[in-house]
Amino acid sequence: MMIKTKPTNSNFKSILSLTNRLFFVFLLLPTVTIIHSFPVPKLERRVMDHAGILSEATKNQLEASLKQFETETSNQIAVYTTPSLHDEVIEDVAIQIFDEWKLGQKSKNNGILLLIAPNERKLRIEVGRGLEGALTDIQAKQIIRNEITPSFKAKDMDGGVTAGVNAIMAAIRGEYAPSEDDVNTSGNDSDEVSSGIVGGIATFFSLFVAGFGGLVVTIIGILFLYPLLVFIFGGTFALIIAIALFFLVIFLKRIFGLGQGGGGSGGYYDGGGWSSGSDSWSSGSSDSWSGGGGDSGGGGSSGDW
Repeated sequence: MMIKTKPTNSNFKSILSLTNRLFFVFLLLPTVTIIHSFPVPKLERRVMDHAGILSEATKNQLEASLKQFETETSNQIAVYTTPSLHDEVIEDVAIQIFDEWKLGQKSKNNGILLLIAPNERKLRIEVGRGLEGALTDIQAKQIIRNEITPSFKAKDMDGGVTAGVNAIMAAIRGEYAPSEDDVNTSGNDSDEVSSGIVGGIATFFSLFVAGFGGLVVTIIGILFLYPLLVFIFGGTFALIIAIALFFLVIFLKRIFGLGQGGGGSGGYYDGGGWSSGSDSWSSGSSDSWSGGGGDSGGGGSSGDW
């Protein structure tokens, strides 16, 4: 009896271990694609209207305002409209563009990117690490909601972008503050919070479900939790956290024998890492504008209309 039981248990653990590894590969491959697939264009000017939504007069006026603002403060603000996000989440696209363009001074990381995708009706304000105190996530959210999207809904793209850029500069100067309503209300964020709570409960419950069923419950729980992670951390970091959470659950189940109906057995964790490089660029225009070597990491906010 004992001789027959051990091989069966060992085979089951081997299948479970193989399933875990395949699930990790399944999650890792989209992450690599997200980091590298978007075709980041070469910078030509401070306002890059590749989607063709702005008038020439508006582009010239914004160029002059942003140039003067950079001269006065050293903060670099770029506006980019893209005809397509190429099926990627806008948070990941914004980070790729920001870091490859190296917005902001290297010692200050004081860059801002306003990214607009009119075909998907989405936009993002991405903030450099050095400006996260001057332009908070709440302020960025308010600028999108109160200054930009009302004009976009009225099909006034020139007015929306101009109002957004002016509000961003005002916030950095300390002249734009969120209202009490913006601080105390969650608006459309309730769906992400509700989904995250359900996902968190399901993920915790999966610790006590045995065998393959526990693995399925873990995956379902993380899928429900994922929208909240994206809202808080952005797409790329949310996926990394989801992967780490999955392996944490498997690790705890093995170490403490949770959901196995008996004593736990030792396990192991094979981690993987990846990195993305970015090339510096310089403008080929007569303005001779170039990134100062800064990077993202200061947060921001996304929206749609």
